[in-house]
Amino acid sequence: MSLLEITGLTQAFGDNVLFRDAEFTLNKGEHIGIVGQNGTGKSTFIKICSDQITPDKGYLAWHPKITTGYLDQYAQIDNTQSMQDFLKSAYSELYRLEERMNQLYQQAGDGDMSNLMLASQYQERLDREDFYLIDTHIEQVAEGLGLKAIGLERSVGQMSGGQRAKVILAKLLLERPDVLLLDEPTNFLDKEHIIWLSEYLVNLPEAFMVVSHDYNFLEKVTTRICDIDNKKIKKYYGSFSDFKQKKALLRADAGHQNIKWR
Repeated sequence: MSLLEITGLTQAFGDNVLFRDAEFTLNKGEHIGIVGQNGTGKSTFIKICSDQITPDKGYLAWHPKITTGYLDQYAQIDNTQSMQDFLKSAYSELYRLEERMNQLYQQAGDGDMSNLMLASQYQERLDREDFYLIDTHIEQVAEGLGLKAIGLERSVGQMSGGQRAKVILAKLLLERPDVLLLDEPTNFLDKEHIIWLSEYLVNLPEAFMVVSHDYNFLEKVTTRICDIDNKKIKKYYGSFSDFKQKKALLRADAGHQNIKWR
């Protein structure tokens, strides 16, 4: 199933044309690495997909009801919040649902069966989404990214820039959107935390697109590579090493053809 369709994408900043009539499709469950030479528009492409940049031309259509999550490592956070409260905000909708459910159960005590039935439906959703394991999930992600050692009760205002970036990434992972849009997620991560993130993403059933200069990381987590080259976006199936081999062969073929044309 297609989650995102892009056609006719054209984007320029002054005389610098990044995309010209480019096309792209993201399918359900795809783990895509976005690669290309510096300045070709990798981060710009992610920002276009996250609606932060409106392209000069083109058609971008997400499948209805798809949720996306963009990694903004420099997003503003309430400095008075503790890390734990900030991470719990990833589940704000479920906490509101629990509050409403408890109200309905209280009202059902007056003999209102419709409230009881609705409360029961809310309870089923909370169970289905592991609401009562939220603290466990938070601790697992915090441990994996090296945040638990800092102390979940520490306020965001007491953290370094790198620690804040990790907390933002942790919240995004906990939110579990249908599509993750990740721009250099391994920044500020130590080797052991990159390994944990790699394993997490590999086992993720949801789709994601990731920009990274860490090619070992891309090799581990991606099953597709989208190469931004000559103002177009071309998708290659397979790992990052598979992509390099295929592109090298294409370049070699093109070289032979050029020789024949002379």
